[in-house]
Parts: sequence; structure tokens; C-alpha cells
Amino acid sequence: MVKNKLFFAFVIACGPSAASVPYLREAGDHCPCDDGGLSLDAGPIVIPPEPLEDWDAGASGVLTGIFAVEATVTARAGVVVTSKQLYRLRIAQEGTHIHQKTSICAISLPSIPNVVTLEVPPALTALLESRFTENDGDFLSNAAVLEAKYSPPPFLEVVGASLANPATDPLPNEEAGVAPDEDNDGNPGVTIYAQTITCTAVQRLYAALRVTGVLAGTVQTPDVITGLAQIKLDESVVGYSDPCLSVASTIVIQVQPDSPFRAQRVGAAEDVDQNGNVSCPEIVINAPSIFPDWTN
Repeated sequence: MVKNKLFFAFVIACGPSAASVPYLREAGDHCPCDDGGLSLDAGPIVIPPEPLEDWDAGASGVLTGIFAVEATVTARAGVVVTSKQLYRLRIAQEGTHIHQKTSICAISLPSIPNVVTLEVPPALTALLESRFTENDGDFLSNAAVLEAKYSPPPFLEVVGASLANPATDPLPNEEAGVAPDEDNDGNPGVTIYAQTITCTAVQRLYAALRVTGVLAGTVQTPDVITGLAQIKLDESVVGYSDPCLSVASTIVIQVQPDSPFRAQRVGAAEDVDQNGNVSCPEIVINAPSIFPDWTN
């Protein structure tokens, strides 16, 4: 069980519907909120003209293709909170060998009723989407694929910090460390919108975040992989817009083990711009139809 003292841990992720996913914007970022509540300045989801990766062009294994991945995470923070993450997984498979690329597509942060409400700004969503983990190895237990165990290496994502060793170095805080302005909003680290019981208006929390995890799954069909993820979180506050946000540091989050995930193949039906690639924004748009439990 992993404990965290702040409720912005971004692995507690993708919101329950496409309407709740922060939208991408082409330029600028501001807090479009007022004293009455927390809301994002939504607009149309931008689908960038991203070509399909060319490194898997010759792969002929049945798993080769693009998968949307939905992960469901349960945590305790006085109350039980369950929410979702959404990823894009690009696989090139030959026998037991897999070359894969994993990208975070969208995140949202659930709230503790009457205590704290958090939202991920579009700039942070775009930053996370631009990052990816790429791995290459024998991640399948057998070349027959069906019922094969799928065991890729751990994944790692760090934002709002400059670390020599991203996996083990301590994250920066208010006293020490380097917290670059990675979302380009003029503040250290990355910004999260926050409303707490001690704040009379929505404020900004500046943070450094790190998530690591290990997937263990089984290939159900050439189009579906299911399994469990073991997640570890690390986070640090590097500043905030108002001292009223200091209450957030007293909130204890307990992330439960064994987060179920489902990887579902996507293709022409989800390729909105019909360019041969299903990008993260296209996965976000189609999430309710890809995953039957997306709104639960």
C-alpha cells in the first residue's frame, strides 16, 4: 500500500467521461474559474497531424497495432475513490518479442467531497501526452500469443523536476532541488488547479510528480490484453499561489494494489482524421465507445 500526502497524485487518473477530460489548447493557459467552483475552459479537442510510427512497419505478429488502455485505480482518502487512466499503447510484435511505446492520453483528478477539488489544466495534459516510454524485449511468455503472459518492464514518468536519476533521486521541494517550469506558465514545476476547504477561491498548486508501475497481463485475443498494474507514486509541492493550499499536505492517500487494466485494439473506426494513426486525442474522443465502463 502506497501512502501519499497530497491528493494530486496523477495516477488517480482519467475522469469518468470524455466530457470531464481536460481539453488541449493551442496556446496559453489560465485559470478559468471563479469563487463559485472549479471549471476548465473547454474547447474542441485538437487532433494534431501525427504520423504513425515507422519503426514497426515490418512487424507481422498478430498483436502489432495500436491499443487504447484503460486502468482503474482505487484509493482511500477517508473515503474510497475509484477513477481511471487512459493510455495509448503502440505494439510491434514478432514471436515473443515486442517493441512498444506508451503515452499518457488524459488525466483528471477526483475530489474528496467537501474537502478538496483538483483539476488538471490543459497545459499539463498536453505535457503528459507529449511524453512516452519506449521498450523493446521478450515481453510475451510464448509465441502462440493467445493466453500468453504479457510482462513489459516498469514504466516511469516524471514531470516538474530535473533529476539525474529520474527513478530514484528525491523530487524537488520548496527548499531544494530543480523544478523547471515544464508547462510554461511562469511557475515552477507543473500547475494543478486546487480548491480546498481553507481557500475561498480556486488557487494553483505547483508540484513535481513521479509515477512508476509494473503491468502483468494476459493476451485474451489479438485485440485484448487484460491484467493488473502495481503503481507507486511520489510527489512534492514546490510552491502554491496562496498559503490556504497548505492544508493539502495533510491529506493522506492510500493507493490500493492490483489496479486492473484493459488494452483494447483501436483502428480505422477511431481514426478521426483518417491519417492511418490513432493518436491520444482520438482515443480520448472515442473512450466511451471503446470501454463500456468508461462512465462508471
